[in-house]
Amino acid sequence: MLRFVVSASAVALLAGTAAAADLPPPVTVMPPAMVAPTPLSFNWSGFYLGGHGGYGFGNGAYNDGFQIGGQVGVNYQFAGGFVIGAEGDGSYVDWGGTNGIGTVRLRGGYAFDRFLAYATGGAAFDNDVGWVAGGGVEYALTDAWSVGVEFLHYDINNDSSNVIRGRVNFLFDGLAAL
Repeated sequence: MLRFVVSASAVALLAGTAAAADLPPPVTVMPPAMVAPTPLSFNWSGFYLGGHGGYGFGNGAYNDGFQIGGQVGVNYQFAGGFVIGAEGDGSYVDWGGTNGIGTVRLRGGYAFDRFLAYATGGAAFDNDVGWVAGGGVEYALTDAWSVGVEFLHYDINNDSSNVIRGRVNFLFDGLAAL
């Protein structure tokens, strides 16, 4: 009986070892490599609301004087950095011939991440309707605030003013997901 127990134990021990030798080696799972995320470039798409102030150099019925007001607009940025938009503004002016002036303009430009350079043009109006054209640059300080400088030439009934003004905008990113 003792021989049987020893023989059975030896067979069981050898059989277990033989089965273990047939298993594949354990798989070592390596953690994913640490890769720094690629920073996303700023997207100018969305609505904005802001204020502006500057100085105009007038001709005709428009005297030299200051301008202060607000603007509202929307931009859409295409892949590749091209930006189009529309803006309306209204301003109190100290130009002698009028106390207020407004515009409705289209904007088009190119974004270099947080920096936007653009040209603009459209209709200008005080008591009459004329045109306005110019350009500017804007920089996004944060995802919600931008600052910029703009040049505009107003021409209404041969009365004109060349305005240089600063601007500050609060950016809503409602179209950024499109």
